Amino acid sequence: MIPGRRWVFSLIAQRGMPPHIIRHSKMVRMVAVAIGQAMREAGLGIDLVLVDRAALLHDICKADTIAHGGDHALLGQRLMESLGFPDIGAVVGQHIRLASFEVNEAMVVNYADKRVMHDRVVSLEKRFLDLMERYSQNGAFSERILAHFAHVVQIEQAVLKAARLEPGWLETLNLIPGDHPLYCGGRFLGERGPAEDQDHDVDLERVDHDEPAQVDE
Repeated sequence: MIPGRRWVFSLIAQRGMPPHIIRHSKMVRMVAVAIGQAMREAGLGIDLVLVDRAALLHDICKADTIAHGGDHALLGQRLMESLGFPDIGAVVGQHIRLASFEVNEAMVVNYADKRVMHDRVVSLEKRFLDLMERYSQNGAFSERILAHFAHVVQIEQAVLKAARLEPGWLETLNLIPGDHPLYCGGRFLGERGPAEDQDHDVDLERVDHDEPAQVDE
């Protein structure tokens, strides 16, 4: 069972997710759904609704760990499991490190997150260079970042091969304003797709970067 976006944005509001994390999560969602749609077009059985919801919620516990420490991926997984959504939890729990190299929804969201710096799609090199610049004073952490980069390059190769995409194509998603509204995964602004099937009660035209979706009662 996977909730609709109405429930997702209600949870985001209840948890008090900061606006900059909302913006980041929406861009990760856009990239993840685009990749998932490309994989579906290539014949893979990717669940776009699961990708959509898990990407929106992948940082649901990040603000908590900024304040109090801890693993926000693991905390997010536990939260989603406690709310009755273990499938979303399994993807959220792997958005930092994957449990396997299987091409699935977790890999899609994991890779999408690595391609988004703040709320813009960038190359892996730029994303990890930013991390190195911010944490270069910690030698041990810098070594971990470099090792993780090598691992993510392998993930990128697997994802792009499965989706039949060029890495630079994803940066064109920066041209879509404000997730227009909650972009459904076509090569640009295609028809409504599987990720929107449960959202007849959400007024997508009023979704912006900082506020939860408005819901028509």
